[in-house]
Parts: sequence; C-alpha cells; structure tokens
Amino acid sequence: MDSDAAIRLANPEDRLDHLVAAAFARATTVRGGRSLLEQIWPGEPDVDRTRGAIARAVDDRRVWIACSGEEIIGGALVGEGCVQAIWVEHSHRRHGVATALLQELLAVDRPPQDAWALPGDRATKSLYESVGWKARLLTMRGA
Repeated sequence: MDSDAAIRLANPEDRLDHLVAAAFARATTVRGGRSLLEQIWPGEPDVDRTRGAIARAVDDRRVWIACSGEEIIGGALVGEGCVQAIWVEHSHRRHGVATALLQELLAVDRPPQDAWALPGDRATKSLYESVGWKARLLTMRGA
C-alpha cells in the first residue's frame, strides 16, 4: 500500500514523546537494541536521556517525521550521512510510511549513504534493500 503521510523535518513544537517511548521500549528488548542506543548516544540507555537527545537532534535538524493529518505516526533519525533509526507506529506499519520517509531522506541535497538495522530485523533490512542498498558490514561483539 502507498502511504499518504506527509513527511517533513521535525520542529521543537512537535510532540514526539509517544514515538520516543515506543521506539525506546522496543530497542531495549530486542537483540542489539541497547548497543544501537549506546552507539547513537554513548552511555547507559535511559528513556529520559533519550528524550533529551531526540530534542537536541530535532534542534540540529536530524529528525524527520511522518504525519497523518495532525498525528505523528513515524520518524527517522539521521546523522553523519547515516539513517541511524527509522520507526513507525505499530498501527501504521505495512502502509508505506517507512518507504515514504526513506524516499524523502534520499531526495535531500545531501542524502544519507548508509543505514543501521538491528540483527534479525528483516523488515528494516528489506526497506533498505528496496532502494538498492546492500549489507556491507556486520559488527560482531563478545559478551
């Protein structure tokens, strides 16, 4: 299905708490999620610290959002030429929202060239493969 979501840069007035809380909860329960959070924001993952980091990323124009009407249904965090995270509200998944976000990111003057996906996250990997990206690095870490 194609998405009719409007894609734009987030601004400080946008209410992102529900997305941050949902993305944080998922990231802290899936394989590699805590490492991803530590890679983006070094230190022990904490939802309040993550909210603050997202607010700073909004100020730095690194957060893109997808809106359905007034509702924010998805977002992407971009940094240093990399899509560091992309997420969509559970009830809006499989409707092309993530694809619309990624296509908008690729249409900017300096589009990202890389993206991160968690181990076992086939949906995110498939999203990136849909635009022709290939996996080229896998980080293995001991306990």
